[in-house]
Amino acid sequence: MNVRSDVPPDPLKTAVARLDGAMTRVESVARRMRQRVEQAESSAEEARNADVDRARLAEALDAARGREAALQEAAEAASDALDRAITDLRDMAGEA
Repeated sequence: MNVRSDVPPDPLKTAVARLDGAMTRVESVARRMRQRVEQAESSAEEARNADVDRARLAEALDAARGREAALQEAAEAASDALDRAITDLRDMAGEA
């Protein structure tokens, strides 16, 4: 720092100070941009995970619906067999 006001500032020192200030601002902007990129990457990863989870859930739902259909068919077959058995028992009871 110059003590005398009549001595002009050193242009090199002024340029270095301006460059230092500019670099500080650039580093600050770069740091914020890195944070935004990290947040975007994190959000993208969460979205991919959600898509995978949805796909797994859809597969599980399809499998459960298939099992439900098979159980429904089995229940109908059992009900038909039970109806026939009851009819046979009534017929036999009527013969006695």
